[in-house]
Amino acid sequence: MIIKIPITEYKKQKNDILIDLRDKAVYDFGSINDAVNIPMENIEKLHSLPKEKRIVLFCQKGDYSAEIAELLDDNGYTVVDLTGGYRDWITGQFA
Repeated sequence: MIIKIPITEYKKQKNDILIDLRDKAVYDFGSINDAVNIPMENIEKLHSLPKEKRIVLFCQKGDYSAEIAELLDDNGYTVVDLTGGYRDWITGQFA
C-alpha cells in the first residue's frame, strides 16, 4: 500500500528514510533536511534499502516519485509518496 501525503504536511518519523529522487546538481542546490539523494539514474540503489524501514519519496513535482513508489510497493516496501514534490515544499517555506 502506498501512502500519499502532501509534502507540506509531512512530519518525519523515526523509521523513515527520506529519498530525494532529483538529479544531484539540483539536490546540491537545496533539499529537505535529512533527505538522501538517489537520483532517478541510480534507481537500482533503491532495491538495497532495508524493507523494515518506511521509504519516503519525493521529486520535483511528484510525478516520478509516484512511479517509483509503485515499483517499491510491488517489491514489498512500505512507501510514502510526498505529493506536490520539492516545488510545493519550497513554496510552502516562503509563503
